[in-house]
Amino acid sequence: MKLRDIIDSPCGLRYVIDSLPLASGYALRYLMDTEALTAPEDIAAAYSRMRKHLSAAGDGNLVSMLHSILCSLKDISHTLSRIGAGNTVDDIELFEVKALILLGRRVSAVLEKASQTSIAPHTGDLEDALKVLDPDGTEIASFYIYDSYSPELAALRADIRREADADRRTAMMDREQALEAGIRERLCQALHPSVPALQRLQEELARLDIDLAKAVQMLRMRLCIPEISTSGVTSYKGMYNPYVKEVVERAGGEFTPIDLSFGDGPVVIIGANMGGKTVVLKTAALCQWLFCFGMGIPAEEALIAPRERVFFISGDAQDMGAGLSSFAAEMKAIDGVVRASAEAQDGSRIAAMIDEPARSTNPIEGTALVEALVDILGQREVALLLTTHYNIPSSHCTRLRVRGMEDGKMNYRLCPAPEGDVPHEALNVAESLNISPEWTGKAKKLLEYE
Repeated sequence: MKLRDIIDSPCGLRYVIDSLPLASGYALRYLMDTEALTAPEDIAAAYSRMRKHLSAAGDGNLVSMLHSILCSLKDISHTLSRIGAGNTVDDIELFEVKALILLGRRVSAVLEKASQTSIAPHTGDLEDALKVLDPDGTEIASFYIYDSYSPELAALRADIRREADADRRTAMMDREQALEAGIRERLCQALHPSVPALQRLQEELARLDIDLAKAVQMLRMRLCIPEISTSGVTSYKGMYNPYVKEVVERAGGEFTPIDLSFGDGPVVIIGANMGGKTVVLKTAALCQWLFCFGMGIPAEEALIAPRERVFFISGDAQDMGAGLSSFAAEMKAIDGVVRASAEAQDGSRIAAMIDEPARSTNPIEGTALVEALVDILGQREVALLLTTHYNIPSSHCTRLRVRGMEDGKMNYRLCPAPEGDVPHEALNVAESLNISPEWTGKAKKLLEYE
C-alpha cells in the first residue's frame, strides 16, 4: 500500500501531508509513491533517520538555506534511465544531470559547514561524472558542448565566426552539428558507469527533503516519536487530531486530548452523538498510518504496534456508482475486514477502526450484527477499535465510554463503561445546542412514561 492509496481517507491524513514543509514537488511525488512500512526494523530505521534530522530542523537559517537549494530538485529518472540504456540524450538533459550533481554538492557543503554531515548526501563518487559535464571546472549550472571537448570543434567555431559567405557558413555549421552529436554520444558513454550513483543521489536528496520536512513538522506541531510496541498493544497519552484541533481552536474552543489503549482484545467505545467517538476513531487510524510512514505522531506519548493491514471504515459509505445503499456498502467494507482476518495467518497483524457499524438498520438486528462482529474479530486477535450506540456486553470486549455532559459542557475523555445500557445523552446534548424547549421538553415527558 502506497501513501497515495490512502491519502484521501477521512481521518485527516491529507491535512498532515499538506502541512509538510517540503521544498520540492519531486519530494512530494516520491513520498506519495512510498510503500507503507510494516516490519518493526524498517519502522525503527525510518524514525532513526528522523532523529538525525531534528538538530538541523531546529536551525531556522539552515532549513531556509536547504529549502532554497532543494526547491530546484527535479525528477530526471527518465534521463538517467536513457543514459543507463546506452542512449544519447540532448543538451537540456545533460544540463539536468550536471545540475543534479552541483545541487548535491551545494547541499553537502551547507550541511558540512553546519556540522550536519551525518545527513549529507554522498557525492564523492560523482567527481568523474562532473568532470565529464564540466570540463573547464567552472561549476556553473549551465551546459553546452564546450570548445574544450574538441580542438577540431573549437577551430571550426572560430572559422564560422569569421566566414562571410553564407553557403560556406551553412556547410561549416552542418559539420559543427555532426561534431557535437559525436561528442554527446561520447559524453553519454562516459556517464554510463555513474548512472547508479546519480540515481542514488537523486533519491538521497528527495529523502533529505522529506525527512527534514518531517522533523520540522514534528517540532512545529509538537508531535512525538513513538515507541514500537512488541506486545501488540497500542497506547496513546494526550492523542489529538491536528485538523480537528485547528478547527476547534480557530472557533475559539479548546480541543480535549485523549488517552487510549487498544490491541489486546476488542475495544468498543459507546456514547451519544457529538460525543467525540468518531474523532477518536479517526485519530487512531491517522496515527497508525503516520506510523507506517515514519512520521511524527500527534500525541504526548505513543506506543504503537506495527500492522500489515489497516482498515478504517467511517461515515456514509453509500456507493451510488455501484448502486449500493449506505448499509450495503458499509457491510461490504466490513466484510473485507472479516475475510482478511480469516485469511491472515496472524490476525494481530491487522488493525480495524470501524465507526458505528449497522447504525442505519433496526436496533435489534444492528446489535446482533455488531456483537457478532466483535466476537469474530476478537477471537482472531484483530486489533479492533469500534464505536457504537448499541449495548455490546463486556464479555466480548473492553467497553469505554465518552464521559459526556459535565456541568453543562461535553467532556470528551474516555473512561471504563460498566455493564448495562449505553449512556442516554442525546437530550442533554440537544439542550446544550439550544434546541427548541418545546421539542426536548415533550421528548422528556414521553421518556417518563416508558
